[in-house]
Amino acid sequence: MAKVLTRVKIDKIWYGWVGLARMSDGKRILIKWGALPWSIVDLRIVKQKKDYVEAHITHVQSLDPKIVDGEIFCPHFFSLLSSNDENKEPWKIGCGGCKWQMLSYGNQLKLKEDIVNDAFTKIKRKLPDLQVLSIIWSPEEKKYRNKIEFSFGKYISKNPEGVNVTLSDRSVGFHKQGEFSKIIDIHNCALISDEANEIFQYIKELCKTSWLPAYDQMTHQGFFRHLVIREGMNTDQFLVNLAVSDNNLKDKHIWQWDEFLELLKQDPFLNKKVTSLVITYNNGLADIIRSQDCVTKTFWWDWYIYEKLMFKKWPENTGKTIVDIQKTGIENVHEISFRVSPFSFFQTNTLWAQQLFGQAMKMVGNIEGMILDLYCGTGSIGISFLKSGKGDKLVGIEIVEEAITDARYNAKINGLEDKVIFLANPAEKAFTKTPEIKDKIKNLGLVIIDPPRDGLHKNVVQMICDLKKESDFKLLYISCNPVTMVRDIELLIAWGFSIKEIQPVDMFPQTHHIECIWVLS
Repeated sequence: MAKVLTRVKIDKIWYGWVGLARMSDGKRILIKWGALPWSIVDLRIVKQKKDYVEAHITHVQSLDPKIVDGEIFCPHFFSLLSSNDENKEPWKIGCGGCKWQMLSYGNQLKLKEDIVNDAFTKIKRKLPDLQVLSIIWSPEEKKYRNKIEFSFGKYISKNPEGVNVTLSDRSVGFHKQGEFSKIIDIHNCALISDEANEIFQYIKELCKTSWLPAYDQMTHQGFFRHLVIREGMNTDQFLVNLAVSDNNLKDKHIWQWDEFLELLKQDPFLNKKVTSLVITYNNGLADIIRSQDCVTKTFWWDWYIYEKLMFKKWPENTGKTIVDIQKTGIENVHEISFRVSPFSFFQTNTLWAQQLFGQAMKMVGNIEGMILDLYCGTGSIGISFLKSGKGDKLVGIEIVEEAITDARYNAKINGLEDKVIFLANPAEKAFTKTPEIKDKIKNLGLVIIDPPRDGLHKNVVQMICDLKKESDFKLLYISCNPVTMVRDIELLIAWGFSIKEIQPVDMFPQTHHIECIWVLS
């Protein structure tokens, strides 16, 4: 039987929303699945290690009112760390997307600053002059997401006799926290715009009234699987991707699907609101929107929509930061256009991307020569730098070939096709697979790295350090994981790089995610 600990005080939280506490003998307790500082909780130990134990919260005895001071705004939210009503219809509560909404935005920012500072405690002993700057907040606390993915499914629960009972067989929303087979039926999401919610509600109702069945993740039967909505926040364009499993269609449903397609085609609301509608046929077992088993087809209009990022090029060293351009009325703004296709990566918070990239430009300062972007995606960062007058030319490396196709097109529509080279390679094999790249970056002024959560591959670190022997460039690192960021900083400093400051940026309000910018020279 798992050991239970009662009335444990949580001292702090780390990245990933992992809580830290101590047992009576001083052994560390790592508390997963959500924790808040100064809470008194009961725990169940789930894993024993030599130096620490892992535990889950079973009951909250008390919360610190100085921290838990926010208003829960979502009727679908539930957490042990809140007093949200558990007696509502169970298939409508349990969404885990906005885990921090019980905190005021000010307290969210304070906790994120503390997490970054804690991550740098060890390295600051070696670099006492290193500064962690105050976090830059998101221009919007809600309605900031330009992409959202809903799942179709059922909500099945056991009754007191232990028998499975289907409480909802046509839910459209998000997976219940920790329970893969249960879909929470969402009415609307506070993190997307009113227009995106309107489209979601409309398509959800069309799907429900079609009487085509929702997909069952347990039996792998059913039809409707996912609904993805992407919005151009600065262009008012919408892309809808409806994922279905047509191999599961019975004879009686085939004509219903044909009728449904005709209904979509003729619908005046959708024709007015939706710029691009694509349908993904996913007959694989994996519960993901895209896999080798998927085929995606354009249903109407184009395969993509457009988005714009807007920047003001501030004079150097003014102390100003990029703010919400739409609200300031600043003239002479750089408008940078990007094509967004169903599966291309684009920063999920458009206004945040403007703020993040703008702050990165300010921290980098003047750049002369080539820019090398080792995780370029669709080229958003490097193209934004070039368009804003930073650097002369750009070489972008990205492992996903479709992203490279989008990057080349994005360079073209911004008039930069003669200044860019984009190559589909893994960053860690950039020079071994395409050795001629080195001849194209002789006059290197800036290297940009925005890696996945795992941080830099050891070969990438070695490659950057080898380049440093040949060129005197600045290194811009944008990180979404403070833990791997600290590890990479220590490696780079050991090779002779120097760093003065870390700039945290709030990526997703209402969540624990943190973005950081730093420049090494």
